[in-house]
Amino acid sequence: MSKVKNLFIFAAGAAFGSFVTWKVLKDKYEQIAQDEIDSVKEVFSKKESSDNKEPILAEENEHDEKPNIMEYAAKLQENGYTNYSDSENKETVHKEDDSVQKPYVIPPDEFGEFAGYDTVSLTYYADRVLADDNDDVIEEVGDVVGTESLSHFGEYEDDSVFVRNDRLKCDYEILLDQRKFSDVRTK
Repeated sequence: MSKVKNLFIFAAGAAFGSFVTWKVLKDKYEQIAQDEIDSVKEVFSKKESSDNKEPILAEENEHDEKPNIMEYAAKLQENGYTNYSDSENKETVHKEDDSVQKPYVIPPDEFGEFAGYDTVSLTYYADRVLADDNDDVIEEVGDVVGTESLSHFGEYEDDSVFVRNDRLKCDYEILLDQRKFSDVRTK
């Protein structure tokens, strides 16, 4: 009979311990859930009240973000701030402005990273013809992507080159095509 008594006491203790543990954990996790719900309500109430003031917040956030270094440099050059120590020699300033405005090769991961820049895909054919998506020939290659950029295939990727033209505010993806333009154009 003592075995049955011990088994009964053990079962009662286990049941009581389980009940107490369940009650403590239930209260704890209900409080955590309520805290989360309250914080979400607070965030949404702030958002609703700030919807009417959104333009003001946008203006404040503009000043908090760092300016784009390329745009900042272009603005400085437009205002004549380049080479300020040699302000008497205006020819030097113009030469530097011209070199900054030349198209240059960029890594593939920088392609399209500037919000104000257009992205254009071009094709460079085996017979050295550069054309756009409509197979219209690009006449002024030097002004658009720079003739030197066409020698950079294989630098980052075997069949493509990425070029940025700050003057035109455009990023170009130039894809290498092993066919001749004359074969593609006649089809």
